[in-house]
Amino acid sequence: MSFFDNPKNFGLAAIVIGAISLIMGIVGIVNGALADPIATGSVVASAGTLAFGALILGVGLPVYKGEESNKLNILGMFVRFVGLAIIVLGIFTGAGQIIDDSLSAGIVYIVVQVVLGLVLMWIAGRIVDGSVDTLDKIIWIVLLVVFAILTIFFLYGIIAPFLVDGYVLIDAVIAAIESLCYFILAAFLLVSVLSEDVKSAMGM
Repeated sequence: MSFFDNPKNFGLAAIVIGAISLIMGIVGIVNGALADPIATGSVVASAGTLAFGALILGVGLPVYKGEESNKLNILGMFVRFVGLAIIVLGIFTGAGQIIDDSLSAGIVYIVVQVVLGLVLMWIAGRIVDGSVDTLDKIIWIVLLVVFAILTIFFLYGIIAPFLVDGYVLIDAVIAAIESLCYFILAAFLLVSVLSEDVKSAMGM
């Protein structure tokens, strides 16, 4: 089994991302709460980062522990997580905009994010529902393109923080580690999409 074909590596990468998100969320909340005046919008948005960390831990932990190793199920879990994360982050970020910026802009942002998240959660259901039709084939092609692009994007993201002038070293290291973990996730999902069992399950 290759590195990118091993579900445990996927799970570990998700756990690291979750841990970083939890820490960043806590730091953001503390900094916002200690600001004078209190940065309420920043605190609310940082609470969304906390929620994101908890959500991705919910994906990574069972995979890392070996409780889930089926590639199709992991693919469905991840797409469902992305959809739910978009909704949660959209609500918290939009609430922050409503508090700090504009009521209308915040509401529009929330609505758009919720709709996008629900679409992704619906797609996640289609991935694992056991049916095979033309729509499943289209979804497979879309997933292949998306994960291929993300794999390249996050691979570049590993070195990108060190190429930016004025980046604090510790921040660059954290950003690089996070990009590395996202790269591992994207590469695993790309390999999974190309695997014979997933292709067969989606009619390809």
